[in-house]
Amino acid sequence: MLSTLTSLVLFAIAGAMSTVPISVTIMILLSPDPRRGALPFLIGSLSGSIVVVGLSAVGLQLWPGRPRLNQDEWLAQVGFVIGAVLLGYSVYLFASKSNRDNAMLGKMKSRFHSAHPWEFVVLGLGMNLRPKALLLAVTAGALIGVRELPTLQGSVLIIAYAVVTQSAVVVPVVVWLQSPERAQVPLTALYDWLQRNGRRIAAIATLVIGLLIFGYSLSLL
Repeated sequence: MLSTLTSLVLFAIAGAMSTVPISVTIMILLSPDPRRGALPFLIGSLSGSIVVVGLSAVGLQLWPGRPRLNQDEWLAQVGFVIGAVLLGYSVYLFASKSNRDNAMLGKMKSRFHSAHPWEFVVLGLGMNLRPKALLLAVTAGALIGVRELPTLQGSVLIIAYAVVTQSAVVVPVVVWLQSPERAQVPLTALYDWLQRNGRRIAAIATLVIGLLIFGYSLSLL
């Protein structure tokens, strides 16, 4: 059980290490009417994670060809794959000079002025379909499903994973809800800093998490 929890924490942190969700969240909070979008976006983001992880967990339990290996060996194999993917992605981030994310965020920002609450929910759900987020969520669900835990324990793990991996959305919204006026200045500074350094920070964080997952997987063998 401990190996599953450790793996889930690492995968959840890896999912949280992305500049796009936090940038979108801050843009919503700094928009003219943040109350219209902040909570719907948060609900969509959390719900999307829960649905993807939950369906993956249930799907693995119902899959006739589910793994019959020693569970720690299976966790190690999954960890090697995910670690390798994250290491490769970090190399891509270091090497790429693309401004595609900034261009996408610019288009979103102009749309936020007239978007309806349900559109923010859909946006939050859609954030979970990005390749990296989807891969990690499906893997997390598989790790939970292979343990064949009681429904309550499995549900707690699924919700905990969703909260941690969506912390880049949860934390700014919670900070803003406590004091919207005081949050404006630090949120603006954070957004500007992410626009300048976000890609490099994401690359470093992804590299570190990938190495941790790879090393932890070796310890399971």
